[in-house]
Amino acid sequence: MRQIVIMALLLLQTVAVLAQEKIETIFKIVLNDPSTEVLSNTNFNVDCPDGSVSYCKYTEFKLPTKKKKLFGEIEKVMLNATLKAYDVYIKKPGSNAQLVKNNKYVYGVNNEYSVQLGINKSHYYYGLCFNDANDPLRRHAYLYIWFKDGSNYHCYYYHIYGVIPARFDEYTSKIFASNKPTTKTSVVRTKTYTDGDVVVTTTYDNNGNVKSTQSSTWSAEMNNIKTDTDFMLQFGNMRVALLDAIKDAGAKTLQTGIVVKMARMCKEYSKLLTDNEKKTCMNSINEMKEKLKKTNADTFMDGMLQEAWIALSK
Repeated sequence: MRQIVIMALLLLQTVAVLAQEKIETIFKIVLNDPSTEVLSNTNFNVDCPDGSVSYCKYTEFKLPTKKKKLFGEIEKVMLNATLKAYDVYIKKPGSNAQLVKNNKYVYGVNNEYSVQLGINKSHYYYGLCFNDANDPLRRHAYLYIWFKDGSNYHCYYYHIYGVIPARFDEYTSKIFASNKPTTKTSVVRTKTYTDGDVVVTTTYDNNGNVKSTQSSTWSAEMNNIKTDTDFMLQFGNMRVALLDAIKDAGAKTLQTGIVVKMARMCKEYSKLLTDNEKKTCMNSINEMKEKLKKTNADTFMDGMLQEAWIALSK
């Protein structure tokens, strides 16, 4: 009986893998079709402390409505794959479904980045998650978004891989256990806080204990930007600081200071970046604009973020 159960589980894993392969295959076919116009493409990839990786592969593209048959194949494959996915999110125009936790797909070393579905009422959303057959702590997420744009279908495709959110605590415990013989604690995260021009970065271990605290000024940090890596580090710190700051509607001065400094940095140092790094930052700015609009809308700050985006797009 136990052998039968094991065989059944292996079969289910195989079926799930086949579903994933079909999703990846249909998008390869569509993206390689001569009539498809790829608007943007990024491939974020980062190494994790346990030796694995986390990534987000993203493509924005347009497909002419005359290619309705090819376009329809995408939806057909996605719908068929829902039978094999362990988590499914579908939302179409006209739906009154509220934004919930399971339509936010995270990735990164600490699951610090995310893509959220269901924000625009005019869009079609598909989100499918599959367990990694080789790593029980991780999953593949395939996200597909589209809307009608004149004579085209305007589409977004994401393939996200990382730790399953519900098992993130188990993942960090595993890292701590593997490092325990050589160190008492394992550093797993940092938090950046800004108060005007002062930047405070605090490093914590996996038990929440403070390991170190460093402070500097944004002006000093920007003067130290010599390479693309320096820029990406400071941009990431500003991003985190802004996302924290916009939660407080009364902290307008702080929020304004951050977006103005971000716009200035992008205008002065964007020439250091590769095309892929620019696209990553531009996508992050779009994310910040969406968060700002939803959490604490402000025309001036949105304009400053747009200035940063424009500087990066050149």
